Amino acid sequence: METDVPSRIQGEIFPPKPILFGVLNITSDSFSDGGKYLRQDLAFAKAKSLMEEGADVIDIGAQSSNVKAEPVSEQVEWDRMKEIISELKREKVSISVDTFRPYVIRKALEEGVDYINNIRGFVDPESLDLLKEASKQSAKYVAMFSQDHSIKASEFSDLKPETVVPLVLEFFRERTKTFQSLGLADRLILDPGMGFFLSPDYKVSFAVLSKITKILSEFPNLMVSVTKKSFLGNALGGLPVEDRIVPTAISETYLWSKGVPMIRTHSPKSFILAQKTWEMSHGVYSPQRGLQEPGPFGIDSYRP
Repeated sequence: METDVPSRIQGEIFPPKPILFGVLNITSDSFSDGGKYLRQDLAFAKAKSLMEEGADVIDIGAQSSNVKAEPVSEQVEWDRMKEIISELKREKVSISVDTFRPYVIRKALEEGVDYINNIRGFVDPESLDLLKEASKQSAKYVAMFSQDHSIKASEFSDLKPETVVPLVLEFFRERTKTFQSLGLADRLILDPGMGFFLSPDYKVSFAVLSKITKILSEFPNLMVSVTKKSFLGNALGGLPVEDRIVPTAISETYLWSKGVPMIRTHSPKSFILAQKTWEMSHGVYSPQRGLQEPGPFGIDSYRP
């Protein structure tokens, strides 16, 4: 008896799985998980969990950038992360360091991390000088747009849904020229920023999402982080952080479907399950894109 279950792709072609940056906050006051991973053993266990879920890169931040965050010293920031960087390097895990401080950038590059993720977009000359000095290294650099290029998100913004995308594109063009002048354009990754980095008005972040294809058409080397952010909660009636998992997974699936090549997320597993469900809903059951392969730490990974 013939089955009516499709056994082939029915005209649908999906982008490859994006590079997933798994968020590891070693802070006391991050909006989603502050205080949970200050101990080294807990931080390493969280990193292992993210890899087992399907993260390709561990994105380590030790200075929170949320609206209410208090600054710590650059030495405290580095001390919080240096041991976990060493442990992950021994495991040959790809590492991103989320920092805007030149001292921490320098120390991270000396340790041979793979990415520097800078919420200020490398707008300060000291950071750019460091990148120029390290030009023979292979690290890549994530430059994020925000409404004021400050050290943390803000509750105040002049950005509007109709103005945000042109300003994002203008900033990306300027950053590209600057990195070209340093001979580093091929290592530049751009991030449009979301949530309070843009505006407390959730419509501003959704304006970026709605125009993501336009942004990609000019700047394909894009990373986007919507994970559990305020705009998702505010748009849906004031959802607390713990209730933003589904909106996050849907937004990330949308970004992947549009071709965004890098996504920063708290939950790689949620995204990958959403991705698989989306594919199967379109009749795509390709076995090689299934849940398979032991993870790098010996537990089944959710990698397609």
